Amino acid sequence: MNKKKNVTITFAVVILISSLLLSGCIQEQKTLPQKDSGGFEDSSESGQTALPETDEGSPEQTDDSAFTLPPNQDKPGWTQTAGPLGGTVIRMIPHHGTVWASLYSGGIYELQKKEGWWKQIAIGRGIPENRAFDIVEDPSDTRIVYVPEMIACAARTTNNGGNWEGLCRQIMRDIQADNFNSHTLAVDPDDHQIVYLPGHTHDQTSMLVVSNDGGEHWEKRFVFDKHYDFNHVLFFDSKMYLGTVDDGVFVSSDKGKSWVAFNDGLESLATGRFLVFKNRLYLLGARLQYNTRTGGSLYRLANDGLSWEKVPELQEVFHEVTGLGTDGTTLFIGTWDPDPTLWASTDGTSFQRAESKGLPRDWIGEIVPLDGKIYVGAGGNGVYVSPDNGNTFEELNRGIVSIATREVHVNPDDGNEIYVGTWDRLGFYWSKNGGEGYRRVATDHFVLALTPDPHDFSRVYLGGEGFFVGTVSTNARSQFTQKNKPGSATTFIEAIAIDPSNSNHILTGVGAEVAETPPGEGVWESNDGGESWTRSEGIGNFAVYSIIFNPHNPQRVYASALGGGVFKSVDGGRRFTPLGVDEQLKYTYRLAMSPTDPDVIIASSNTFFGQLSSEEQISGKYGGIFQSRDGGATWKEITKGIRNYEGGEREEDFLGWLYNFGHLPNYENILIDPKNPDHLVVGHHGENVVETTDGGATWKKAGANEMVPGGIHNYAYCLGASSNFEKFYACTCGRGLFRGITNKNGYISLSITGNVVYRGDAVDSGPARNAREARESILSGEYNHEH
Repeated sequence: MNKKKNVTITFAVVILISSLLLSGCIQEQKTLPQKDSGGFEDSSESGQTALPETDEGSPEQTDDSAFTLPPNQDKPGWTQTAGPLGGTVIRMIPHHGTVWASLYSGGIYELQKKEGWWKQIAIGRGIPENRAFDIVEDPSDTRIVYVPEMIACAARTTNNGGNWEGLCRQIMRDIQADNFNSHTLAVDPDDHQIVYLPGHTHDQTSMLVVSNDGGEHWEKRFVFDKHYDFNHVLFFDSKMYLGTVDDGVFVSSDKGKSWVAFNDGLESLATGRFLVFKNRLYLLGARLQYNTRTGGSLYRLANDGLSWEKVPELQEVFHEVTGLGTDGTTLFIGTWDPDPTLWASTDGTSFQRAESKGLPRDWIGEIVPLDGKIYVGAGGNGVYVSPDNGNTFEELNRGIVSIATREVHVNPDDGNEIYVGTWDRLGFYWSKNGGEGYRRVATDHFVLALTPDPHDFSRVYLGGEGFFVGTVSTNARSQFTQKNKPGSATTFIEAIAIDPSNSNHILTGVGAEVAETPPGEGVWESNDGGESWTRSEGIGNFAVYSIIFNPHNPQRVYASALGGGVFKSVDGGRRFTPLGVDEQLKYTYRLAMSPTDPDVIIASSNTFFGQLSSEEQISGKYGGIFQSRDGGATWKEITKGIRNYEGGEREEDFLGWLYNFGHLPNYENILIDPKNPDHLVVGHHGENVVETTDGGATWKKAGANEMVPGGIHNYAYCLGASSNFEKFYACTCGRGLFRGITNKNGYISLSITGNVVYRGDAVDSGPARNAREARESILSGEYNHEH
């Protein structure tokens, strides 16, 4: 008998983790995208729960217009697919009659207002890095725009985004530093040639540097007493105000020559953005860092200019303010808890609530009112627009391919059909035409792991906060059923494996955190399709991120426990035993098995996820890529030959990517050629996709310029391949999903050799020219944030 059942869904699961514990894409803090709550209906008396109907404006599955199109003709090299659409907006401004939006690790987009889509105007046009944390135009000539960059100092365009010039060489030359990191800058209101850039060097020395000639020459204006992460700098009433991530506000009355703390009236030292509205200075007292926001209070400068005061009406109503914006006549703020809501005020004191229908359940960040419309950045969901003062919103992401993708699965019978998981948005994406168009499915679920059934690609298993099983359908609504969840209540499902001989036999890897960190609860087993679970024996309290069944003998199962090593089961996953105690296998993150010879296994490490320091990561003592040809009895390291790569005698021949690839054993995913077990395609945490065709004797970084124009670092968090190993897919941080086709020599590149050296103006962020510079970059800790 069916009956209604109320189920509470967690609204906010926020996990604070130090930056060295996280992936390069989801920095400092991982926040689960938020879900709509509601009742679930039992699908049977056994207690299985069916996915509820979602709220109006948030359909269970949504298509882009190209989902039903045929796939494009294949051509060699890497191509960015048409999605998934969206991403995290870290800065958005009105500019030159339209809107510019900077996406985390996704470059800068310009809204084409008439056509209703966005155009990439940064990546591929000379920008030295794909993360611009601020966008500041020259008031006297809006064709000139400056952006601060996380590891690439700053950049500017003088022709409205037609092309960009990095400013790192000038800055490093004049302040005598190896690099400079910044999230904000300001142009002097009295002299627009003067540019102020607060930030820090590789050794964490925080300072303000200033150019008096539009960026050609720089000088140190002020060195702070300790390290600060700066969020925003703004001129107001002849003073400079400088907000920090966690240390409050500084103020200067002499254009940056001296600074004093200015925090009277603040209840928290988390400060995000300043904004001037009707000659009053407002402060968003929220925590902004990298691609995350947590709500706070709204303050304004007191009338006497000596302290901050909470905006009176707001302090009793809500405290989760996450964004603010203005058109000069109206002040807009965004709040979150539990629903995203836009508020408007014409006097800066009394606010009216807009209905805010159609917004995804996530924080409102950047807010830009322009020409009767309101554009908002909605968490990791990209841009939404309202034509009616915030009462209704609709998605406006056509052209914004800046999702952080994390998992891809390819139909073995059709290389054009794929499932894609993301960090940024609920649900997962389905494409039947090689990424030319996508359908978003299961939009009520935060998906950390997804796996198609080995017998039926349309049947999909989802893991995250819960465990779900469902079927995708072209002609009908896709349905997902909630099963019981393995592990403790607060844990997360990180990996799912289905027995190739029995789909009711399921193994899951359980982690303690959303981020890829070592703590967890090993492997859990179900023999009834997820109705009940038992913890497998033999693996300690480690998170398991990879589980592989031997397809010829499913009793043999392999699992990687981050921090615990590689394990094998001979009884279908009930009990596991470790495969050796070698320290280098200890931080194995992913496993791969040859499709044609299950005795050929690859174990790849990620010491960054293993929480090792930069010194430990580069020490050569831990991690690597290891190959076994006897089912795990013995292992051979195939990265041993490049661990000590130092380059040749000439700096122009130095391969920085190869130094990083060999010295930093942080590998994301690996594919094995079914025809040649020595041909491996490797995803790296920073150097994208690297190949070897001879078992590691030589390595090629194939197609790098196609995937990351100008040498901008990124990662290939996931990889997938067609069964004939000729069509490939690669995840990225903030650049959606890429599709790759092999050339006549077997490399995924237009280049015949597939080897890459970035020279000249390709990168203006000061790439390592030799082994010493490469090592210093790694030890600074900045390399792991480059992508």
